[in-house]
Amino acid sequence: MIESIVAPLLIVSGLGLFAGIGLSIATIIFDKPADKREEALRETLPGINCGACGFTGCEGYAKAMAAEEAGANLCTPGGIEVQTHLSEILGTDVGDYQRTAAFVHCNGSCNHTKEKMSYTGAETCYGASQLFGGPGSCQFGCMGYGDCEVVCAYDAIHVEDGVAVVDGDKCVGCLECIDACPKQLIQMLPAAEIAAVACSNHERGGAVRKLCEVGCIACSKCVRSCSSQAITIEDSLAVIDPALCTNCGSCIEICPQNCIVEVNMCVKSG
Repeated sequence: MIESIVAPLLIVSGLGLFAGIGLSIATIIFDKPADKREEALRETLPGINCGACGFTGCEGYAKAMAAEEAGANLCTPGGIEVQTHLSEILGTDVGDYQRTAAFVHCNGSCNHTKEKMSYTGAETCYGASQLFGGPGSCQFGCMGYGDCEVVCAYDAIHVEDGVAVVDGDKCVGCLECIDACPKQLIQMLPAAEIAAVACSNHERGGAVRKLCEVGCIACSKCVRSCSSQAITIEDSLAVIDPALCTNCGSCIEICPQNCIVEVNMCVKSG
């Protein structure tokens, strides 16, 4: 009786010991020394794992740089100091650095729009958007419940008079607010002096006027006034290409709805 129990135990124990020895040998043979450069890159990165670089967090970006699959100028939150240090570790030039910051394409504050219904549900943008696009008269506009404000770890975005407003000096470009906005109203723009359309309404002009006093009516006056051809009308909405905009101010002056604004977020260098 005892022998019938002991024998299988010895066999299992022997197999376990054999497997353990095999794994130990395999580890010694195939173990790769730690990539000191990858470790240095990872330690240099801010560690917020925002994904703004396009990789799965700081560790993924460090691996990509160590494997020479990515450059040193993709960490927006780290700014020029981090990017310079990364380039030193890699032994490369940091390349062109252009700081970016978030911009909310809506200016439909409480003074310019009105509510179409009384909403008593969850006080979040995501929750409100599930009910006919939210309580505001413009289904494309900011609902002002501050989902973007909640996810911002840098105190860079706040709801003012019913619309989210970004402090370009504090924004590090982590993209969290972009993901949090259910209406996709937030875009990363160069932190420089450029013009931007503070509207996201794609309805026709007459309908827009009924919903918001400062909504884009796609009149094309801005398009005709832009000497750099930076403005186009796309789906009944004026769109400005920041790469072409020279901030001449002509579109801001001529816009009858005052929905084109000057954006100047170039407050700090990194």
